[in-house]
Order: sequence, then C-alpha cells, then structure tokens
Amino acid sequence: MYAAGIPVHLLIDRDDGSVVVYDQPENGRYLHAEKSPFGASVELPDPVGIILDTAPSQSSSADTL
Repeated sequence: MYAAGIPVHLLIDRDDGSVVVYDQPENGRYLHAEKSPFGASVELPDPVGIILDTAPSQSSSADTL
C-alpha cells in the first residue's frame, strides 16, 4: 500500500469481514499492518490515538447480504 504522507490508514473490507490498520509510513510504504475481524476493538495509533469498536461494522455488513 502506498503511504502518501498519511500516517495511519484504515481499510474496511466488508467482503472479507475485516479491518486493516496500516501505519509507520516510510519511503512511500507502510512498514506495519494489523488485520482484525469485524467485532474486534482496533487501536488506531498516534496521531489518531483512539480505539475503534468495529462491532457496528459487523452487524451492518450482515445487513447488506
């Protein structure tokens, strides 16, 4: 994934039922990625600095099937 000056990137994959947090950008790429299933609490590192509850994403993805 290309890191164009974006310190934290959150990818929500509704087809896969997962979220991926990319961080630690260096030389146009992210050095770290962490994948979690919908329903997990996901930490978005600084400068965002929050914990995101993805449980609402879990139920809304089932509504679209």
